[in-house]
Amino acid sequence: MSTASERAKALLETRARVWSEAEGFLTDLQGEEMSAEQRTQWDRYNERIDLLKSEADELVERDGRENEAAQIREAQAIAFDREPDDKAEEDNLNVRIRDWARGNTRMSVKDDDGLNVNGMRTNITGVMRERDLLRMGASPEELRALTWDTGSSASVVPTILDRQLYEVLEAEISALRMPTTKIVTASGETMDFGRVTTHAVATQVSGQGTTLAGTDPAFLKLSLTPEKFGELIDVASEVVTDNGVDMVSFLARDLGRAVGRRVNQAIAEAMIGAVTVGSGGTVSTGGSLITPTYEHLVNLEYSVNSAYRASNSTGWLALDSTAGTLRKLRDGGGGTIGAPIWQPSTQTGISGQRQPDTLFGHPFFTDPNVAAQASNAKILFFGDWNSFYCRLVGNPIIERNDSVGFKTDEISFRGKWRAAGGYQDLTAVNLLKQSV
Repeated sequence: MSTASERAKALLETRARVWSEAEGFLTDLQGEEMSAEQRTQWDRYNERIDLLKSEADELVERDGRENEAAQIREAQAIAFDREPDDKAEEDNLNVRIRDWARGNTRMSVKDDDGLNVNGMRTNITGVMRERDLLRMGASPEELRALTWDTGSSASVVPTILDRQLYEVLEAEISALRMPTTKIVTASGETMDFGRVTTHAVATQVSGQGTTLAGTDPAFLKLSLTPEKFGELIDVASEVVTDNGVDMVSFLARDLGRAVGRRVNQAIAEAMIGAVTVGSGGTVSTGGSLITPTYEHLVNLEYSVNSAYRASNSTGWLALDSTAGTLRKLRDGGGGTIGAPIWQPSTQTGISGQRQPDTLFGHPFFTDPNVAAQASNAKILFFGDWNSFYCRLVGNPIIERNDSVGFKTDEISFRGKWRAAGGYQDLTAVNLLKQSV
C-alpha cells in the first residue's frame, strides 16, 4: 500500500473512532434533549467526521488515479507485448491533443450529424470498461480482448484526457456512480424496451386437467431517444498558447463538468419523475414537513419487493441536505435515542473500492436534482437501480473553432454528448414523500 493510501486509511480509521465516540455521546444522553453546550459538542463531532472524510477522499482519489493508471499501463504492456515502462504511444496522443488545442494541428472527425469538424471523439467508454474489468480482477489478456478487441499494437488506448474527463463525468452524473444498467450505442436511433408495470402472479393447480389460472404481467413500452447536450466555452488565446496551462486538464475539467451537470439533470429527471403512485407507489411521512423517522425508512425499504431488496444493486437516493438529516437519526424512540442508523464507510477508495456510506446496509447516493424537504416533495428513493436504463450514445466530442471569437481574440471549445434514461421496471423502486 502506498504512503497516500496508508495515510487515507489512517484518516478513515480515525473517522470511525470519532463516530464511535459520537455514538457513545448520544447514548449517554439517554434520550434527553440536548443543551446548548451538548449541541455544540455534537456539531463538533460531525464537523470532525466530515473533515476527516474530505481529507481521506482527496488522498484516495489522487492515489487511485496513479495506481489505476499504473495497473492499466502494465496490463496493456503485457497484452500488447511492450515493455511496462514504454508509454510513448499514450504520451504521443496527449502531445497531439495539446498541439490541437493550441491550434498547431488540425484533427478531423465526423460529428453526430455526419459533418467533418475540427475536433476529436473521446474514448471514455473505453475507460469505463477498462475500470470495470480491472476492478473485477481481469487479466491483461481479458482486458485486451474485452476492451480493445482489435488485436493490434496500434489499438487506441485512453489518453489522460479520457481518464480525467470520465472522472469528472462520473462525479457529476449520479447514474454513472449508481448500479444502473448502462447501455452504450454507436448511433442515436430510438430504442424500445418492454417496461414492466405489473408482474404476473401464479396460482396453485388443484389437480390434473385443471385450467391454469393466475394473472398476466402488464407491459408498457420504454422508448429511449437520446437528446443532445453541449457546452461552448470561449478562452483567451493567451491561455491556450501558454505552455504553463495544462490544456488536457482544462478541457476535461471545464467541458466535462458543464456537460456532465446538464446530462445528469436530464437523466435524474427521468429517474425521479417516473416513480409515482401507481408505479412503485409511495410511503408518506404523515403530516406537513414532518422529518423522516426510523419507522418511515423501514416502511420504505419493505415497501419494495423482497426480490429487489436482495439484489446487489439496491440503494438509496436523496439530496445532500436530506442525507444530513437522516445521518442524525437513531434506532430508538422513533429516531431520537439509541445508536445512529447511518454507517460511514471506512473503506472509501481503499484498494479501488469507492464504497459509499450505507443505511440499513444499502449504499446511499446523493443527487442535487432530488427535491429538498418540503410539502408534497419526493425526498427519498429506495430500490433496485439496475431497473433504470442509462443510455449513452458513443463518446463525447470536443471541437475547436477560431472564427467565432475572432474579434475578441478568443478560441471556442465545444463539448457534445447524447444521452437518455428511463425505467425498464417501474415496480423496482419506491419513494418517500412528505405529505401536504
